Amino acid sequence: MNFRLTVALLLVITCSATWSEAAVQLTGSNGRAVEFAGIWEARLEGLVVVTTAESSPIIVTWDKFDLAKLKSEQPALEAARQRAVFLRSTQPVNLGLFAEILTASQVGTEINRMLDVPSTVKVPLAFRTTTETVVQAQLVTLYSTVWDGLVLTQPINTINQSSKTSTETRQLSPEEITTTPRRVLTQLSRFEGVLASDRRALFELNKVNPKLLEGAAQSLERIRTSLPPKRFLANDPILQTLDHRLTEAVANIRDLGAGQTVSRGQQDRIRELLALADNPILR
Repeated sequence: MNFRLTVALLLVITCSATWSEAAVQLTGSNGRAVEFAGIWEARLEGLVVVTTAESSPIIVTWDKFDLAKLKSEQPALEAARQRAVFLRSTQPVNLGLFAEILTASQVGTEINRMLDVPSTVKVPLAFRTTTETVVQAQLVTLYSTVWDGLVLTQPINTINQSSKTSTETRQLSPEEITTTPRRVLTQLSRFEGVLASDRRALFELNKVNPKLLEGAAQSLERIRTSLPPKRFLANDPILQTLDHRLTEAVANIRDLGAGQTVSRGQQDRIRELLALADNPILR
């Protein structure tokens, strides 16, 4: 392995081809300038790099670089090296051709950021009308009628009644609320404990605010287009199927905005997306 890495490094040093503006130039331990098409990540043993856009990634060990000049010329890269050595863990670098490419941990960060973006949305108005009838009763005594000293009637008691009906309509819902895609998707994914009326209210909320879920779908599409090639990802089922998982999640979210009910299959796919965001391999 060391022999192959040394040969690869010597080939890069002696190569006279001119890289594009995306190339990253570092100083080798022999004092010569070395250009890499892209630097993917820093590891305990060295840098994962590609020499051309078509080449496979290789590891160049730290002793092949002038570390003093690395600190002055590429301070961010030196900081990544120190973290990799101290923490004994891989650190993302993303330089050169990889400038717009996300690492696995960055994919997880971006998915969670998308889910937790707060949005102030308009709420479909909900009203309640109440009718109230008030009945009042009063005991009234009708006294005797006297005419020319003659009593014509005896005093009698009677009840006078009156009723008053009033109708009042009140707005139950606020005009606006602040929520996140995660809260909406979590409620839609619940199998039990959610009233049908509450689920209908969520669909109405999405209908009035189409950008709520569409914005989440667009964010997932941007993440998907920034995924690294599979050969740069560990041989793990989650990582190797990221593109497919995100494609399904985007289609499912857009289906939610177009429907009136949520199916069990849609709920399962929502749960898969929420589980993907919390998967330890993306941290």
